[in-house]
Amino acid sequence: MIFVLIVFITIILALMTGGTLQNLKQINIRHSWLPVVAVTIKLVTHTPLRYTFGISDNLAFYLYIISLVLIALFLLLNFRLRGFGLVATGFICNALAIGFNGGYMPVKREYLHIVATAEDLEKINQGLPAFNYVLTGPDTKFYYLCDIFRMPDWVLVTRVFSIGDIILTVGGCIFVWHYLKSTHFPNHKITRYTITR
Repeated sequence: MIFVLIVFITIILALMTGGTLQNLKQINIRHSWLPVVAVTIKLVTHTPLRYTFGISDNLAFYLYIISLVLIALFLLLNFRLRGFGLVATGFICNALAIGFNGGYMPVKREYLHIVATAEDLEKINQGLPAFNYVLTGPDTKFYYLCDIFRMPDWVLVTRVFSIGDIILTVGGCIFVWHYLKSTHFPNHKITRYTITR
């Protein structure tokens, strides 16, 4: 959540310094419904809605993998856009950590209580995954790409994060800053000054 907030702040700064939301209409973003579906799936499988809809652990796992595939496809289709190279790199970093650790993102044990409920902690203490998390350990692959970093105590959201999250955020900020501030769109209004002698 904190990384989404950082991108939002970047949008505000771009608008305050001459950027315009009208530019967004000029961007040819292909299949924008893909991330919408992916985020919706994650909201359902990684919140209490999962229990409301009676989604089992196995189904939640496969739905999560589907959401990752949808995001990967979206990035591939829009790789040409400014900033999407970094977004894709950050995504790949996270995907490597998840893919090579059984489909779950490893998190340091001392940080687990920050991201997991009491019920999740009980599962993980039994050696079971909870949502998309497992504990880091001697057999963890791509350890330095896992959720092993912690936000300062004064940050109340997204308390644990990975290197991939940082790269993703930088790419997202570059994307919104570039396209909100761009003057190269056909419909962008340019003020012309006439010099009279």
